[in-house]
Amino acid sequence: MIVDAHCHLGSVEAFYVPSTATEEMLALMDSLGIDIAVQMHVAAIMECFEIAYEASVAAYEQSAHRLPFALTYHPRYPEDSLEFIAKSLGRPGGVGIKIHPGQHQTFPEDPAYEAAWRLADKQGVPIITHSWALSDYNPTQRFATPEHFEHYVASFPQVNLVLAHAGGRYEGHLAAVRLAQDYENVYLDLSGDAYSFGLIEWLVAQVGADRILFGSDISWVDPRTHLGRVLDADITLDEKALILGQNACRLFHLSS
Repeated sequence: MIVDAHCHLGSVEAFYVPSTATEEMLALMDSLGIDIAVQMHVAAIMECFEIAYEASVAAYEQSAHRLPFALTYHPRYPEDSLEFIAKSLGRPGGVGIKIHPGQHQTFPEDPAYEAAWRLADKQGVPIITHSWALSDYNPTQRFATPEHFEHYVASFPQVNLVLAHAGGRYEGHLAAVRLAQDYENVYLDLSGDAYSFGLIEWLVAQVGADRILFGSDISWVDPRTHLGRVLDADITLDEKALILGQNACRLFHLSS
């Protein structure tokens, strides 16, 4: 079982997306032996909550349940976003809650996020968040550096938090690992354009393979790059199995 724990449907102006078709995502998954992909529709990140919900449900059904999903909570539109998140978690296919502090320019410890954490706690689902390092060319990344998540991670120890991109860049990786070492409910995923030689081996040594997730960022990033990194990593086969699917099956309550 291979599970891509970080994918997207839909497109945004800031990125070139080769295709947004569900059929093409499934064909690519088939060609690589990826069984399931957890997707977070970008329309919800851009405040189109109903569109994201309807498209996600349709993709889940069209894919014969291979595309479970997490809708995005927006701290500036809490009631509107929570309405569709709660709806999604009350039906098959809804497996988590996404947040994006950088895009929404709201620090992760802000009280506005408490409603999302409370719902995740109540429903027993993880929160997936964008995380990154400080960036001179993209100043909004200051809202997503890993240390800012500690407040809620500590306050809701039963809620698992996935730091997408494992902090994004060197300083972010260091901060993400520190948080994961201090809190057992912190996971790291490998998605995005975060490529460093030896990164996977280092993450396994620092955190353990049981809290690292294979993720790609389909349709923005070619999944072959990340799949190849895991398969070629200097770690054991058991550790690769955990990263490639077993951890995601456990975290998102997927059938394996």
